[in-house]
Amino acid sequence: MDWNLVVTIVAGPHHVHDVLRQLNAFGWFSRTAFKDVCTGEVEDVPAFLEHIAAVREQHDSWALMVGRIIPVERVFDFTPENFAERLKEAVAPFAERMQSGTFHVRVERRGHAGEIPTQAIERAVADHLYELAQARGVRLATDFREPDYVVAAETLGEQCGVALLTRDLARRFPFVQVH
Repeated sequence: MDWNLVVTIVAGPHHVHDVLRQLNAFGWFSRTAFKDVCTGEVEDVPAFLEHIAAVREQHDSWALMVGRIIPVERVFDFTPENFAERLKEAVAPFAERMQSGTFHVRVERRGHAGEIPTQAIERAVADHLYELAQARGVRLATDFREPDYVVAAETLGEQCGVALLTRDLARRFPFVQVH
């Protein structure tokens, strides 16, 4: 099945079950093979994020069990050998949407321990985006503290979902964040 959200859940007894029961009212959500990580698909991601923010403000217990939500724009299959190139292809369209400012690339790898050099891939993808932006006359700089953009890649086994997260999105929805 397709997915456009990665949801991590705060560790605890029955947390995954309780959160999934509530989230499935908004679309399709399912556990993954990775502890406390679920994927989901909703039709209207902004409305979904607004709803989660509202129920968190009301301190609904299930909503407080949600750790992070990453709204992904594209999902692709990969192998450890082609991951870097596939990731560069997947995030290339983001360069068109990025204006001069700051950014960094974050890969949250689940699976393939020891097979994917995460930091080297993050650097290679960042370099690729620098080059694409520079070709458009856009100047980008690296910032890990408070960037204008975060290019997020969330791997789940042999699949990866990618997102371009803006500073405004992260401020509006504090649960939309990378590690």
